Amino acid sequence: MFTRLTAPQYGNTRALIAAICCAAVCGIVFGLSMPLISLRLESMTGSALVIGLNGAALGVSTLVMAPLVPRLMAMVPARTLLIGSLSLAAVTFLLFPALPSVAPWFVLRFVVGCFITVVFVVSETWINQIVTPERRAFMLGVYGTALAGGFGIGGLIFAGFGPAGDLPFFLASAVFLIGIAPVALLQSPQAVAPAREDSSMSAILNAAGSAPAAILAGLAFGAIETLIFSMLPVYAERITIDPVSIGMMVFAVAMGVLSFQIPLGWIADRTDRRGTLIAIAAVATLGPVLVWMAGTHLGLLLPILFIQSGIASGLYTVGLSLLGERFTGGRIAAANAAFIFAYGLGSLLSPPAAGVAMDGVGPAGLLVVLAATAGAYLLFLAATHLKAARSS
Repeated sequence: MFTRLTAPQYGNTRALIAAICCAAVCGIVFGLSMPLISLRLESMTGSALVIGLNGAALGVSTLVMAPLVPRLMAMVPARTLLIGSLSLAAVTFLLFPALPSVAPWFVLRFVVGCFITVVFVVSETWINQIVTPERRAFMLGVYGTALAGGFGIGGLIFAGFGPAGDLPFFLASAVFLIGIAPVALLQSPQAVAPAREDSSMSAILNAAGSAPAAILAGLAFGAIETLIFSMLPVYAERITIDPVSIGMMVFAVAMGVLSFQIPLGWIADRTDRRGTLIAIAAVATLGPVLVWMAGTHLGLLLPILFIQSGIASGLYTVGLSLLGERFTGGRIAAANAAFIFAYGLGSLLSPPAAGVAMDGVGPAGLLVVLAATAGAYLLFLAATHLKAARSS
């Protein structure tokens, strides 16, 4: 058994474990901090727009940082980048309770988002470089499962501690520090750094233009995920759902993603990945309508959120697997940076839109934005699918 910790033939397995642990760590912090920060800001301001703008700070950080990561990978070893980013994210989280006001929290959320962006781009590039083509979506599904499992654990921690007090921020910092161990201790091949010409902004833009269905999957998922985890708690509170039940809703969402990632990856590997994306987008469009119909009935809300969010999360997994089909070696870093950039753009644009909609037409404004986002991506996929069918 201990041979697997040092033997060269198990190096790729150790690399996968380290990368997947990065996803789990980020998931725990997201699941804990998104409802925590949103509800603390709700008590500070009572404004859904402020909450939405604060959530959009994550999107801004991704837009700023994602294009820089390939260049950083060409300059600094990938393992060093991961350890440094996790350490600095841990330190930054300690500043939230030390600076309990709106303006500093915008800055802190941006800074944390920059470090997390580095972790995601490096770890996902690492996985896409290591896995075999026939198991790519499946292994990315395992990665997504670890991320979702972390969301669930974070949601449970939030349900246990609630939005009051500083301890949840200290726990988030500790989780980041724990995540350093597998990256530092599991010796394995590092992610292949991109060549200088493959780490430029033009390389990132070219990658985006070469795989629009994959990149737009990242955009749609960034919007949907950010809305669900940062704005759904506010939606629930405004329709008079109590904090413990809100934690259960976050847990149901995370468990849905946990349950569907691997099956969706398995299906995508064995069928048509674009067709799988069409089915996923259709479910993501219908889900918010069902949430509206369920109202405050938890017996209906929880299973609907479980299924809808679980299937919608396949946008991320299957979208990443499409990138792996088109790019190899160090070029994957630029493609993954474009994917994460699109994810950040969705995270940036959707919370303010939902905040305005909720302040203008009521809590259901969130559901309108969710359905419109998924529906727009579904229309794009359907149009490109029909165009390809006609030209063949």
